Amino acid sequence: MSGPAKAIGDEQNLSHQTRLNWRVMLPVFIIVALDAASAGAVLPVLPFYLRELGATPLILGVVLGAEALSQFVAAPIVGQLSDRFGRKKVLLASQAVALVSLSLLALANAVAFVLLARVLLGLTAANFSAAAAYAADNSSPTNRRQAIGILSAGLGLGGIVGPGISGYVSDISLTAPIWLSLILSATSIVVTTFWVKGTDAPGQLDGEAESAEIHERVSFRSIVAAPAIRVLIIVLLCHYFSYGLFTSQLAVFLGDTFTWNGHAFGPKELSYLLAADGVINIVVQLFLLKRISDYFTERNLVVLVFCILSLGYLAAGLATNIPTLAFAVLCISTGVALARPTFMAALSVQVPQERQGVVMGTIQSLVAVTDIASPVVAGFILGLGLYGSWIGAVVAIALTGAFIARTRLRREDDPEAIESRADGETQQRHGTASANGT
Repeated sequence: MSGPAKAIGDEQNLSHQTRLNWRVMLPVFIIVALDAASAGAVLPVLPFYLRELGATPLILGVVLGAEALSQFVAAPIVGQLSDRFGRKKVLLASQAVALVSLSLLALANAVAFVLLARVLLGLTAANFSAAAAYAADNSSPTNRRQAIGILSAGLGLGGIVGPGISGYVSDISLTAPIWLSLILSATSIVVTTFWVKGTDAPGQLDGEAESAEIHERVSFRSIVAAPAIRVLIIVLLCHYFSYGLFTSQLAVFLGDTFTWNGHAFGPKELSYLLAADGVINIVVQLFLLKRISDYFTERNLVVLVFCILSLGYLAAGLATNIPTLAFAVLCISTGVALARPTFMAALSVQVPQERQGVVMGTIQSLVAVTDIASPVVAGFILGLGLYGSWIGAVVAIALTGAFIARTRLRREDDPEAIESRADGETQQRHGTASANGT
């Protein structure tokens, strides 16, 4: 079997895949976890590293903002390159740039070099879009949410391990966590090189000429042409903007208003919350996500996510004791753990395989926009001492996302319905190809 017939056969096999192939998914899970641990090892020491070089808090903000802006620009480009040249090649290239970035950061003797290093790292942070596209390539519409959930669990695991190890080695020197980060990144390259399955770029399956035509047509306007995609993007922005408003100023809010066992809320207490968030994230995405997905349609699951988050935001805003705050963390961490794979999978199943990379990159780029804007807005509100208005804005935006999802998403946009239509189209094309062959 070759040519169109082989492509149809492969597509048919994938659409009927009900269980994930862990031999394929495990390497990319490890890569995402290593990259997240690498990034997490640097973040705790970065403010102090910059301060040693004479940077002010404003300069720290500029460095972080430049990194987010770099990720915003790079994410859709990296995703589209992975569509054109293949996931493995793009992953390796971005990991190589990360090594250069971390080496530059470890050897920096001026703020300008730190800024350049973080901008380069922002470019490589966009490689999650290639990893997510790889997961989409190797999953069916019905289990794609689980596939992306596995990657998100890798992010959570790395987010726990990286800062944890960094806390120990930072006693040696402020550059020790950076060299540790570099080792983790190098390990990620080894895993990608020898374990990740290398395949042709999705767009190359039907020939180079058709692939070139596909890639010429890819643009943000073409991506949002479908009504379902436009609705999902708005819903996604509601989630990430409300979550960004909340998390960016949570430490300030709790430090001003919450008493923890008779003393003010501080960095140590925040580390407890972050550790709990990481553990909940992993448990939900590895063990709970698939079970919940079996009972809820895509639309109802999106609404459920927003409702859980809104309950958590309200509980955090009203918390006066540790049990209430713990309940808030449980709700918010569970909602966030469900949100990323749900939204990304919902968008992924709306587009063909040859556009997975650029769509994942566009999602990551839009998230970067909220990362830039939400801390500024939240800081302005809390700067005026309007704590109630801050929580109110967070909850209102989340509930707006729930309302839009409930009223604008259609049942025929669920993965099961899309897979059913795709099976019918594949059978029809298969029959046509067989007829032509005879």
